[in-house]
Amino acid sequence: MQDLSRKEREKINRRNEILQAAKEVFASNDYSSATLEDIAAKAELSKGTIYLYFNSKADLFLSTFEMGMEQMVSIMLETLSANSDDPIAGIKDIIQCQLIFCEENSDLFKIMSSEGAQLELHTEMAKSGDFHQRIIKTMSQSIKVLADYIESGIKTGIYKKVSPIDVAFALRSVIQGFAFRWIMEPEEGKLSDKAEFISTLFLDGLKK
Repeated sequence: MQDLSRKEREKINRRNEILQAAKEVFASNDYSSATLEDIAAKAELSKGTIYLYFNSKADLFLSTFEMGMEQMVSIMLETLSANSDDPIAGIKDIIQCQLIFCEENSDLFKIMSSEGAQLELHTEMAKSGDFHQRIIKTMSQSIKVLADYIESGIKTGIYKKVSPIDVAFALRSVIQGFAFRWIMEPEEGKLSDKAEFISTLFLDGLKK
């Protein structure tokens, strides 16, 4: 693969700067009150520059959410790589890391769940059919990475002989369920405080 040109690197860096600014603005406002002007000011750019990279506020938010999903997959890969010889510790760390990630990005998840934003976001997704496919691809990648890791635990005799894909989906669903409840109905304490409970609940059913 050829190295990117200076112009291409600058374009990627500028896009990432806009996404980071958008994340901060969306996190400190609800979706309806966040504006492209606010995001442009945060990124120290003109509003016109924003339109060179994104079609609308909805497009920018969805891209921000996609960036978060990609970061989650990256964190997962690093966590599993650090625990390649210990499937039990790896699963515990995955649960902990994903709960912390949801804590740190709770405002973005709230926006995705808010009725006010859903119509505009769904309309944007309908106009840009590839966005849905990109999200599905990223989610599928995270499931496959986790399933492969679980399969390695099965092969070494630590886990029961079950479907790795089913286990990966089940674990993801449990984490998402706890995260959604915590985000929509905040309780005392941190979401990551639930990591030990989820680990015990899940691993006691998976260990051989």
